[in-house]
Amino acid sequence: YLIIIVCFTGAMYPAIDLTAGEKERGTLETLLCSPVARMDLVLGKFLLVLTGSLASVVFTLLSMVLTALIVGAMMIDPKQAATTAAQVEQAASLLPAIDPLGLAGMMAMVLPVAVLFAAVTLTVALCAKSTKEAQSYLGPMIVVVFMPAIIGALPGIELDARLALVPLLNLSLVSREMLSGVWHWPYIALIFGSSCAYAAAALALAVRMFNREDVLFRS
Repeated sequence: YLIIIVCFTGAMYPAIDLTAGEKERGTLETLLCSPVARMDLVLGKFLLVLTGSLASVVFTLLSMVLTALIVGAMMIDPKQAATTAAQVEQAASLLPAIDPLGLAGMMAMVLPVAVLFAAVTLTVALCAKSTKEAQSYLGPMIVVVFMPAIIGALPGIELDARLALVPLLNLSLVSREMLSGVWHWPYIALIFGSSCAYAAAALALAVRMFNREDVLFRS
């Protein structure tokens, strides 16, 4: 669930700056007057928000792993580890058992969810007249994102076909299983397909909102 929160917040702030922020600075009108198709402008902003979301996830995972290794190495008694290599190996043994393939699989499952977050945050922030208003819209959405993510981390909640269609909750459940080395391929395919469908619908909505003058120049 931490990865889901980071994925959302990584998309939220770039989306606010690229929509409501440009409204405040008066640069949105300049972009719309340029000889660039409206679709290209939308996709450019969307890809930038998506990059921020995915970069937040990647760097968060790297910092967590490096921090765990460094702290583990500091806690090791030098008398018990004669060489640096032995210290690193002992520090790695202190980490929870995580399937490397499961980590790669989790990153693949996060991709459509990041697309969903990028499109939703871009759409919601576009409806705001200022950055402060956009923050008031997107801030409470963190709770909406947090709840299904934390439910998936609770014991006793098992993945099934019904839960595989619930956004965010399905990602939390399947990531937990993949990281432990359990692969339910039918559920994985169902989750990935449904997440892609949700992401496509959200992106289509974002493009539609960008084509509405009453939204772009809302006063």
